[in-house]
Amino acid sequence: MDQNYIDWLYGLSAPMVALNKEHGASYTSPFFFPDRDFVNMNDDWGIDSRESLLEMVFNMVDNGHATALTPYYFMYDRLPEYKWLEYCQSQTDYQKVLLKMAEQTFSECGVGGIRAWDYARMGYILRNGTTNKYITEQEALWIFSRIASRSQYYYKSWKHYFSGWLVGYQYWKSLSNDKNLDILRCELSRMSKINIISMLNSDEDSPCNRLPWFIDIEELEKPESLMEYDWS
Repeated sequence: MDQNYIDWLYGLSAPMVALNKEHGASYTSPFFFPDRDFVNMNDDWGIDSRESLLEMVFNMVDNGHATALTPYYFMYDRLPEYKWLEYCQSQTDYQKVLLKMAEQTFSECGVGGIRAWDYARMGYILRNGTTNKYITEQEALWIFSRIASRSQYYYKSWKHYFSGWLVGYQYWKSLSNDKNLDILRCELSRMSKINIISMLNSDEDSPCNRLPWFIDIEELEKPESLMEYDWS
């Protein structure tokens, strides 16, 4: 398998690398933190085994945080303006805040919305799972290749993908304030991790500075060890 292709797949977790660069995270190693022999994923993620890792990844790739906003990005892309306004006016105050967010960020991340937030985080999980020997590198690369197909379908460039991650990060940060709409509006507009995007765009090791977004996604054979999982 071509090394640039492997680097591209691992590049899907690049926003998480930028977030953890000062702690030794790598854009291209099979292991998210190459200098570590084990990464504790139980405290934050509840992952302490192969089974819990794969359950988390297969669920979150398609049914993660993005599902809360996906219908809004989809409708904004397809409804004429007057229909969009009619729909927004008929929703609850909380939903109106999220709809406004989708409207304001659509130009940055498109119909993909915040799917990149889930994709990049699951990339982080896969690479740490390889370190912990919960999964093999071959298994991780196959799963990455399936996330890659989804990513290219929904996003047009690395910048587009990174923006989806950033909006998703801000949405995740705001979840604790969903009962106070004024605070929620403020949190959703702050984009407090914009420096991460600047780092991704300027770092010479970042995939956006080394690799094109549109590459041919190889149809890797699903490992026998994953055949029991009905996911692709």
